[in-house]
Amino acid sequence: MASKTTRTPKRVEVNQRALVDKVLARYPEEFTVFRELLQNADDARAKKVLIEFQTKDYATHSAGANGKTNGINGTTEFPDLLTTKLYKWVVRNNGDYFEDKDWGRLTKIADGNPDEQKIGAFGVGFYSVFGITDSPQVFSGGKSLSIFFQGDQLYTLDDTCPQSEWTSIEMQLKEDMQVPVPKPFDLARFLAATMTFMSCVENAHVSFNDKIFMKIAKSRQVPSSIRVPKDMIPRSKEDTMHIKGLSVVTQEISVELAEWARAAGTKMISTHRPGNENLSKDPVKRKGFWDGSKREAPKVAKVTKAVSRASTYDHPPWVTHHAKYAVYSAEVTTTPSKDLHKGLRAMTKKDPPSHFDFEMVYFSKEEQDARTAEEKRDPDMGSIFRGPQGLFPQLDGEYMSRIFIGQSTAQTTGIGGHMSGRFIPTVERGSIDLTWVHIFCALGRFPLRQWNQELLYVGGFLARLVYEQEIRKVWDTWPTVNDIAVPTADARAAASKEKASYAMRYFTFQPSTPDAKVSKILQDAFYDCFDYSSNVHFPILTNSGICHTKDVREIHPDFTSFMKMVPTQLPKSPGDPPNLVDTLPEKYGVRMYTFSDVVKELKRRVLQEEEMIGCLRWWVNFISSLEDDEERERTLTFLPSLTDNAKSRIGNSIRVIEFRNITKFVDSNIWLPWLQSDDALPPDTIPFSFTRPLNRQHISPSLLWQPMTLVDWLTHLISPQIDAAHDIRKNSTYSNRVLGVLGNIWPMMSSDIKTQAKDLMQDVPWIATNLGFRPPGGAYFPEADVFHDLPVVSVNLFDPQILTVLGELGVKRHLDFEELFAKADKLSTWSAMEMIRYLNTDPDAMERLEEIRKHAVFPCDKGKKYCITDLYLPHAEIRPLGLPILDWSRRIDKDSEDEQLLTDMGFLRHPPLEKLIEIAGDPDPKVQRAAFGYLASKFDELYDTEYDPSKYDDMPFIPALRDGHECVGAYEEVYSDSSWALMGFQKVHPSVDKKIVGRLRMREAPSARQVIDVFRTSPPKDPNTAIKWFAFLATKQVLSPGDLQQIAEIPIVPVVEGSAEPRLVPPRECFIGGSQYGEDHLYRRLFTFVDFEERANRFLKACGVKAKPDCSDILHILIKDPKEFLRKAGADPEKYLVELRGIAVGYEGLSEEDKKRMKNAPIFVGYRTLRSLNADNTTLVRDEFQLVTASKILLADDMENRRIFGEFVWLAPQDELLEKLYESVGSGYLSAHIKYNVKPDSEQPRWTRCEEVRKAILEKLPIFMHEFDEQRLKQGSVHRKWDDKSRFLVKGCKDLKVDKRLESNYCISTERQRESNEFYVSAEITTEESGRVVLWLKKTDHLDMYDVAVALCRLLFKTHKKHDVLSLMTILETDKEVLRKRGYDVDRIEQAHEAAKLEDKKKEEEREKAARNKHSEESGGGQHIGGGIHFRSRFLDFFRWQSGSKNANRVNVGEIDDAIKELMEQCAKGQATPEEQKEIRNREHRGAGRKQKDVQYCTELKSTALESVDVGGAAGLIPVWRQITAQEAIPGELTEFANIVHGLNRVLDLSNNEHGIFNIFWHPEDRDLMGFNRNRLIFLNLAHFTQHSHMTPGQAYIHWYYIVVHEIAHNKTPFHDETHELLVSALSAQFLPRLHDVEEVREYLNCATNIS
Repeated sequence: MASKTTRTPKRVEVNQRALVDKVLARYPEEFTVFRELLQNADDARAKKVLIEFQTKDYATHSAGANGKTNGINGTTEFPDLLTTKLYKWVVRNNGDYFEDKDWGRLTKIADGNPDEQKIGAFGVGFYSVFGITDSPQVFSGGKSLSIFFQGDQLYTLDDTCPQSEWTSIEMQLKEDMQVPVPKPFDLARFLAATMTFMSCVENAHVSFNDKIFMKIAKSRQVPSSIRVPKDMIPRSKEDTMHIKGLSVVTQEISVELAEWARAAGTKMISTHRPGNENLSKDPVKRKGFWDGSKREAPKVAKVTKAVSRASTYDHPPWVTHHAKYAVYSAEVTTTPSKDLHKGLRAMTKKDPPSHFDFEMVYFSKEEQDARTAEEKRDPDMGSIFRGPQGLFPQLDGEYMSRIFIGQSTAQTTGIGGHMSGRFIPTVERGSIDLTWVHIFCALGRFPLRQWNQELLYVGGFLARLVYEQEIRKVWDTWPTVNDIAVPTADARAAASKEKASYAMRYFTFQPSTPDAKVSKILQDAFYDCFDYSSNVHFPILTNSGICHTKDVREIHPDFTSFMKMVPTQLPKSPGDPPNLVDTLPEKYGVRMYTFSDVVKELKRRVLQEEEMIGCLRWWVNFISSLEDDEERERTLTFLPSLTDNAKSRIGNSIRVIEFRNITKFVDSNIWLPWLQSDDALPPDTIPFSFTRPLNRQHISPSLLWQPMTLVDWLTHLISPQIDAAHDIRKNSTYSNRVLGVLGNIWPMMSSDIKTQAKDLMQDVPWIATNLGFRPPGGAYFPEADVFHDLPVVSVNLFDPQILTVLGELGVKRHLDFEELFAKADKLSTWSAMEMIRYLNTDPDAMERLEEIRKHAVFPCDKGKKYCITDLYLPHAEIRPLGLPILDWSRRIDKDSEDEQLLTDMGFLRHPPLEKLIEIAGDPDPKVQRAAFGYLASKFDELYDTEYDPSKYDDMPFIPALRDGHECVGAYEEVYSDSSWALMGFQKVHPSVDKKIVGRLRMREAPSARQVIDVFRTSPPKDPNTAIKWFAFLATKQVLSPGDLQQIAEIPIVPVVEGSAEPRLVPPRECFIGGSQYGEDHLYRRLFTFVDFEERANRFLKACGVKAKPDCSDILHILIKDPKEFLRKAGADPEKYLVELRGIAVGYEGLSEEDKKRMKNAPIFVGYRTLRSLNADNTTLVRDEFQLVTASKILLADDMENRRIFGEFVWLAPQDELLEKLYESVGSGYLSAHIKYNVKPDSEQPRWTRCEEVRKAILEKLPIFMHEFDEQRLKQGSVHRKWDDKSRFLVKGCKDLKVDKRLESNYCISTERQRESNEFYVSAEITTEESGRVVLWLKKTDHLDMYDVAVALCRLLFKTHKKHDVLSLMTILETDKEVLRKRGYDVDRIEQAHEAAKLEDKKKEEEREKAARNKHSEESGGGQHIGGGIHFRSRFLDFFRWQSGSKNANRVNVGEIDDAIKELMEQCAKGQATPEEQKEIRNREHRGAGRKQKDVQYCTELKSTALESVDVGGAAGLIPVWRQITAQEAIPGELTEFANIVHGLNRVLDLSNNEHGIFNIFWHPEDRDLMGFNRNRLIFLNLAHFTQHSHMTPGQAYIHWYYIVVHEIAHNKTPFHDETHELLVSALSAQFLPRLHDVEEVREYLNCATNIS
């Protein structure tokens, strides 16, 4: 029971904007607005439609915008339709004004037109305008209506307007829709198709503002009625549709388009090109379907034709297009069932139409061809009638025919013609509705689907009618001869064939889209609309014209060759479009052949030979295919019907053979191919050309014929009835022909047959000889007639089987051997061929072959005679080589019996390799090419194993190019890498195949020696050439550091100075740049600076060219001419000394050679003091300098001595840095050249002060000495032994004098040198003969410890400074406690002194022991390092340890060769690109879990902070790096290591790669780190090399070879896993032979030095 409620119902709100948007979303096509508004116009019975595109300025200011005028509006300029944006669209029609009910429906969504004769059904078509506007306005009959949004709800506002003949819909565009005019060409194509099925609209004009640029007109001729064929069923299956009448009318449509509008192009470019036929037929899946949506605009095809500027809008140049087509129409009445009527009304809100016209378009072949011609004439624009949404479809292309419901839908028909009818579409009218399953629940049926299916029957009916009409037209006009249709293949039938083929293609049903059921329903109706009980005829195109299918046979390969009178369907080829015949239902299907068809064919005509062969083949194959014996016997009963009627011509002759007379056949197993068609056969034997294609085993069982025997044939050949042409007793040609046949079949004959044949022919004179016909026993073989006097058989005797037959028949073969040689000595009428032929047949003669080979009796092709072993076989490939060729009258094929015979006798088949290479260097280019071509073609076959390039390195034979000119070069001169031609090297000629380049083992690049030779003999003459050469060499790895050092000494750098010719300077004497020095800088005057481009500079740097001069460079210039150096320095000794100081700073880095040269060069500044008197008798003291050798200069180590003796010797400048340099190169100390004569007077033995001083010295001297390096001491640590008084003693005396005398070979002058310089001192030292040191002290109350310190320092040090004396004096005078307070660690120093004394004692004992064992050490020392050494590096130990991997089965061993190839290709590329680096990192990340071992001496993580180092070419072109934390300098072993790395570069065949992969880095803090792989670049640790400096060069090569291979393998895998292990093993094995060829390795392994 329902309960009462007081609640108020609420209205459901509808978001109208969202609803409209959802409606619009179902209109995907472009021009949807025009489609809907034109349909509305047609429903309003309008004859004309105007479409106006208006700009904002025009729409708001022009009167024409309101439809009042259509004037010019004062402008003559063409608008830019590509860029000018629109403001408003207006569509006008001159149809019926809006009535009240029409105005009402405008304000209601989904309120369709209830008029059953109107197309509209759902009431949403008009709302498509909201896709471009938010505020449409409608003007009709003096009224107006505005529709607009407020928020999400629609509102209307009605008003009045001026009366006009037009109904107008004005659409102010949304802001995002204010774009230029749609492409006029595309719009014209759309409108032309849209107007096709409109019942009222005949004209449409389109304008821009008020300027018309398009006119479209449709016209129809008077319709012609068509009688409904009585055999056709004019009602649908459910009896809903009834066809009451049929008619056809020719319709024409014309399109006029202004050229300035056409110039805007098209954005819907036709994609139909040859080869596009197999594209998808579904428009939704095709490019361009969504072009109307808001996606990125496609490319626009632009028209390049210029628009005449003289034209105006009043008189624009127009382009006019016309098209005609036939419109077939069916007058349909409907009688829907009650349920169907109810369902349709429920869905469409109106009654279904009671009657309507269903139309179909047929486009003739001529019109379709015209469209194709238009597309070819203008491929960019295409045809205005064919393309996207165009009128004309493509039968096998992209744009298919469609279903029209007033307007076009997206639903295709599947055939070549459009169809229009009162289908019920989906809401958006994109296709017809065949689903709507949900209606079933309410109505019990599917009303829309049922209605549309019934209507599709009408379409199929109309399609069948049109097909019958069109094919009948072709049939009626098919050309005939004597009332018989000419074959379809006949040229006279070409036009008819094309039309018929077109009609069949037109009605070949293909899958329709988007709903495939449409074409299926149409197809079913197409075939079912005839009453089959009264009509079984379906006309199609056959090989005999148009025929009904019941008279046509399927093509069958067994019958095609001989069945010519029965029509067959046309053959198909792969790629042909679908064929109508393929879709025929069984009732109309083409039938297969029958036996009666064959008999009728044979009765009606005489077959040609090939046709009869086909017939026999069919019969024999059919009989042989029958496995049941009874069935076979039963079928053979039909054979007489076949043979009794079979007649055939033989070949092209007029002779006819009747098969009823045939009882024998030519057995192909015996007679073929020897017996030919023109050979004579017995009359009961069928010519073998008829049976050749048949299986011989099936002929007798199938045709009941027997094989012809040899005796049958020979009996016929000697029978009286034989014709003259085949009489073997008179016709020598045919006699020899028969011998040829016998020779081939004789081995197959049985002994009985052979005996019968010999008996038959024994006495018959049928053997043709040079002296007439002879019986077999009276004839000779040619080899017996060496001297041309015997009856010799004339048959071709190259066939050994003929020889066998003649021999068995009795023909004689040999002469007496003695007679043969007697004739050979006397006669010259014989030839080499005759003699060799004879010798080959006489085994006795072959025994004397060695004797024959010694006689030069065999002629060559030029007449001269040679021995057998000097003649070559007459092969065409050898003739161009200019060798003596055997005079042989016929060609000798390769591997033939003749070739084998001549080769066995000793004639040469091929030239020896050395001879061939010699010929290849012939001056004649033709001979060169021929010889090398022969070598290339025969290399693999003949010369590969013996070819050793080292044997021919000086023989030119390789085609090459030098400076662009053709030449031949030796192996050592020609290179496969053409880039080396830049330096004048020969490159392989382009004609030489890469394969032979590899076979000849030609080198890619020259050796370093050859490059160096080029620099020596032909250096670059100008900077441009030098830049190219140097930049090129910077990319190659051919030159080792040692090679580059050699080049550094060769003058190869062209230096341009002013306008003079460039002078060549060695790289060693050049410097890069120089811009850091001013123009007046000294270095600018001393050195040569150059600056080439970056890569060229890199090569020069590798040669040792530096960025700026260093001390060694300055030294070389200085040594070369020190006076000139001083002059360029302005004769200023101070400037000169500045450069000497620079040399002093870098002295330790100089080579030993440079240091040696310095010692002997007069490059050092020496000073002496000059004294003179001024005018006032005062002494003037000045310094004089001179450049002298260092050994002539003394270091002033005592100022007093300098003052005394400074004017007599050259002294070094008083500069600590320079003094150290002078000392290093040989300058002595001044004090060493002064003779001290100590004169103590009156020894004071009891003076206690002496012992005090001695004690103070022994206690405090160690405190002073602990700060000094023993290298400064004269006698090392001798002072540590002074506690022994026999070594050191202090004595006193009353007076103490010292006499100083200069005793030196370097005295400048002795003129003013005084004889003696005596001085009083308080302390001085003497050394007694025993070696004891005595310190003399002058007895005084105040002993001057300064003099004590001076004496001790002069004794102890090689050289000393003043501060050394003062320091010692202070320590001697100061108490130890005071010294402790001043910071001296007295106790530690004393302990260290005592320990040092003990160490001295221990070393002395060890030296004594070593002296005793010296002999034994010499006899037993040394290490054997021969070939028996077992060398294993830690690296190899690592491999041994790693080889125990348990997961080795994870490695794909089969792919290892490809992996190695990939690795070496990666090496050739050099450093990985950024993308490849990213992939490397990703690979490491992906495989992180696979890493199984952490090898600490191979990891990039341990050395990532590297900085580039300029080593001045010490490593050549190999980049050098240094760990930024390294404190030690890069050692001199760098060059040695770089040479080894360069050698390994050669071993791995990487020398010629443009990108080097090797880098050297210095990381002394981790000497166990061998190297690492960073982005495919290999970094090797110099510190690891120096750690193993004990290795021999060979050991080092092996050690680093495995390190490098290990790192290269990391290009493939970053991990130390089983994959890496396998790669290392494979790589190592591949290049080990090349490693073995390295001289140092062979020396280490005790191998022979000559490498073959």
